[in-house]
Amino acid sequence: MSVTSEQETSFRELKIAIWLYFLLWIFEGALRKWILPSLATPLLIVRDPIAIYIIIRALYLGVKFVNGYIVLALLSTVFSLAITLTFGHANLFVALYGARIMLFHFTLIFIIGAVFSKKDVVALGRALLMINLLMTVIVYFQFSSPQSAFINIGLGGEGSAGFAGALGYSRPPGTFSFTSGLTVFYAFVSVFVFYFWLSKDRISKPLLIASSISLVIALPLTISRGAVVAVAIVGLFAIIASITSVRMVFKLVVVSVIFSVSIVLLQEYSSIFSLGANVFMERVESANQQSAGGGLTDSIFLRMLNDFLGPIADLLNQPLFVGNLGMGTNAGAQMLSGKVSFLISENEFGRLGGEQGIIFGGLLIIVRIVLGANIAIQSFRLPKEKKLLPFALCGTACVALVQGQWAQPTVLGYGVLVTGLVLACLKEDRVSEIY
Repeated sequence: MSVTSEQETSFRELKIAIWLYFLLWIFEGALRKWILPSLATPLLIVRDPIAIYIIIRALYLGVKFVNGYIVLALLSTVFSLAITLTFGHANLFVALYGARIMLFHFTLIFIIGAVFSKKDVVALGRALLMINLLMTVIVYFQFSSPQSAFINIGLGGEGSAGFAGALGYSRPPGTFSFTSGLTVFYAFVSVFVFYFWLSKDRISKPLLIASSISLVIALPLTISRGAVVAVAIVGLFAIIASITSVRMVFKLVVVSVIFSVSIVLLQEYSSIFSLGANVFMERVESANQQSAGGGLTDSIFLRMLNDFLGPIADLLNQPLFVGNLGMGTNAGAQMLSGKVSFLISENEFGRLGGEQGIIFGGLLIIVRIVLGANIAIQSFRLPKEKKLLPFALCGTACVALVQGQWAQPTVLGYGVLVTGLVLACLKEDRVSEIY
């Protein structure tokens, strides 16, 4: 289909809005902590108007993004909204806060996939590598500063944003509201670090080297096992997608050697990296000791498996229909009970089942699992020279889709962005199979 100049201009508006959504995802926490702390609460949903604008504009322009996933998500959410307001907790604001997740943000996934091209995805990756330099500097100062310092101040300008760590150090959140945002940020960065090292796409070598070193330095400073595992999963997906020829295997070995030597040198000559590594290992050890059965049962991989299978089994114990939409979010809990807590479940699938019951909650679980499996399969089936970027993205997108805690706006925004980028990469080759 040919694209007119008017459509090009209109699509440019949509792309700018998507870029704004991306930047607000990264800097929403900075606005709520440092720049506009008095507006911390309304800024929690600062990306919602952008998402609504993109959807309305895309409909007006005739962008083809509506598909079975959206229809099922919309029907499930609208029926759950009606049940909640009729037979459930009946709080309109809580119900709408829960409904917006699938009505607005989930829909955005497919508009990003329809409007963005692979060229846009690569451009976003370059920007991400530049932002990574700033983020790692912030993380360094947060790690090495007391929790009373301004850089560690909490939301609304109160308390501290650091989370439990080890050896007297707290997990830093970077520009995000909470450490979970920083965890997925470095998974996102790692996709493009691996991609630019292994692909033929051009990028400034000083930028790539600086961002790669920043990533290596930052991981122990996060004191987050989740961040390290998330980057490892992305690396595994990148390796699988890269093993397409003897030349690529050689390139992979060279890159692995460079990274290994860099880690050894940093451990030997960088005091902050060495300190961060010791704190991180202490955090791993203390987490293992806190688990009932020792390190094996607390393995983060096994925990991910349990988090995936447990709520699916528990779903069968839920009623067919439940009117708790929005109650499983922290914001919803605060509006209903006056305090931030998990009224239903910290696990995402547990939240969906507890909020919407077997029928509609189960339907949304199936939608997200099927979409995750679909993009992974389609990415892997691409020709060998085209699969690297979408399949590496799948290393984090599938986790964000299937296990991401979408009740939290930062994790929701990440899942939307990274899944939309996978679809954008796939669009040029297998759009008919995706939809």
